[in-house]
Amino acid sequence: MNHQEQRRELAAALRWAARLGWQSGICNHFSLAVDADQGSQEGILINPQGYHWSEVTASSLLLLDSQGVLLDGKGTVEDTAFFIHCAIHQQIPSARCVLHAHPPHSTAIMCTEKGRLINIHQDSLRFHKRIAYDDDFGGVASNASEGLRIAKAMSDRPIMMMAHHGVTVTGSTVAEALDSFYYLEVAARFQILAASTGDPLKIMSEEVADRLAPAFQLFNEQTTGHFLAIRRILDREEPEYSA
Repeated sequence: MNHQEQRRELAAALRWAARLGWQSGICNHFSLAVDADQGSQEGILINPQGYHWSEVTASSLLLLDSQGVLLDGKGTVEDTAFFIHCAIHQQIPSARCVLHAHPPHSTAIMCTEKGRLINIHQDSLRFHKRIAYDDDFGGVASNASEGLRIAKAMSDRPIMMMAHHGVTVTGSTVAEALDSFYYLEVAARFQILAASTGDPLKIMSEEVADRLAPAFQLFNEQTTGHFLAIRRILDREEPEYSA
């Protein structure tokens, strides 16, 4: 099995996301750009169509080239997965890992008229000026132009919150992207819970957010440690994910 460790990392992310209730049926998709490895070509690892994330394994992931040609694995890839992920990987080289899903709280925010994550908690500060908002829902991403539109709309922001749709989180590694995705959903949950009280939200000023946010936006041993802890739990409870 080529790209063994990268496959295990992506499979672990999918398994953990399933536990957290981020997926929708057998839809949505995670991908990871990989370099050539032991005779295998460079390409994009992505989960195959038809699998629940809780049953994905390292060996069930597919390897595609930039044109969507299957290089390694058995199965097919959902069209929307190919068009969204390939466009982002091609247009944004820093986006080595791309996680797209419809988790309940961050998606719920994008079903409201304002549709913005607000700086009301320290976890919100992790995303201060790091989110691109796509307010122009284009329907099913069933063609290359829609994927390209989404990628261009991300610009230099690593995260996109998409009106009427869901969220896309990118990172240089699986650990970085998954950590960001986790805290984005946590921040969104705090916002929804706070709003549900009916009391005015205690929003930080732009000046305060600008000053405090950098300390919360560092990817360090906490980020790596978070993913290592997830891997340890899966190694004990779902060891087949790495097969």
